[in-house]
Amino acid sequence: MDSQSKPICDNGICVSDADVKSIVSNYLDLENDCAISNYSIYKASDQMLGYIADYWKLKCHLTDERVLSFFIKAISRCNPAKANMIKEMKLFDKELSFYSLIRKNMMVAGLKPFSSRLIATLDDAMVFEDLNALGYKVKNKFDKFDLDHTLQSLNTLARFHASSIIFEERRSIELQRNYSMNEDFNQFFDEAGYRESNVWFQQCMNGALETVHSYSKYNKEELELIDARWSQVWLSALNLSSCSSVYRNVLCHRDLWNNNIMFLYEDRTGNPTDCLFVDFQAIRYQPPASDVMLLLCCNLDKKYREANLSTFLNYYYTELQLCLEISNLNIINSFTKEELFLSAQEQRKFGLIVSACIIPQIWLDDEFTTKTFSDPNQFKKILTIDKGKFIKKNMEHNLNYRKTVMEIFEEICDRYCL
Repeated sequence: MDSQSKPICDNGICVSDADVKSIVSNYLDLENDCAISNYSIYKASDQMLGYIADYWKLKCHLTDERVLSFFIKAISRCNPAKANMIKEMKLFDKELSFYSLIRKNMMVAGLKPFSSRLIATLDDAMVFEDLNALGYKVKNKFDKFDLDHTLQSLNTLARFHASSIIFEERRSIELQRNYSMNEDFNQFFDEAGYRESNVWFQQCMNGALETVHSYSKYNKEELELIDARWSQVWLSALNLSSCSSVYRNVLCHRDLWNNNIMFLYEDRTGNPTDCLFVDFQAIRYQPPASDVMLLLCCNLDKKYREANLSTFLNYYYTELQLCLEISNLNIINSFTKEELFLSAQEQRKFGLIVSACIIPQIWLDDEFTTKTFSDPNQFKKILTIDKGKFIKKNMEHNLNYRKTVMEIFEEICDRYCL
């Protein structure tokens, strides 16, 4: 077996011949090694695909002329600031636990998958099936979701949430009592970066307020009100990201921005026909409306979102109902449509606050983002020391960035501070 490796730095990624054999055997579900002619390892993209990991592709040519492609997500060996953040927040461990322990319990016969498949684990790395090779791709992040993309993503979200409910209901029958995923997996459902003491969250909150003072439409009296209420609004959003005693809880993704949603398109029309979610490193057990509202707040134009909110909630509820019916479950026993609508009104705050954390980091040209966040010192400074300066500097030179980011900040002000 011949190998061709293109490391990006001296300590970029290490995959042995034995690793490759194991990956291919796992993928093909073979007990013995398969015949591999050669393989190559290369960087998944010249641009940043995510913010706190490094990404690689593994392409294997088999002797029977088949070509298999895999996607590798690894803790960075080139950027210590990235590596430290992912380790401190235990994001790698959390995602690995999801794929290796939780996801397999949530698979439902007759229900399409909601995510890619974990094939193998390496030292500080996870190997997945390559969704690009299967035809999936991310949407242009600067184009807000239209109706087709919104409905397709809500369909997948319904499958994900339904799988959580079905698993719990099955376990409840087995145990002859009410069962919650928190019983077995609570140690994996921590807040990650969304906690008051987290430096990244503090920078998101404080940086946003600095920017409101510099670029918003508000007068002195309004800014004083915003100052007085800002922290309480942001911290109350964190409370919404906890297990609810009022509404049904499900396993939530909590990171549904553009690059974590991959679409499959119909060749002739170009319309999306399916989508899958990636990056399950922020999962938590909380009301499903939090995921719904985050998806809508982070990826849709504000006016379009609000004008069609009832349509989207009705669609999600109907799709969830259809998914549950596959396992002969009645959605009314989980929650009513009225409860979904009430919860969605509460969870809009969570969706907006998380969007206010994410969008200032992602609404930037890929080349600029790659250059900026690949530098360990810049990465640490922007995300943990002075995010406000970074946001304001980009607003000086990028009017589209200013418009998009300020729209989120000002909606938070208008709805919850004034």
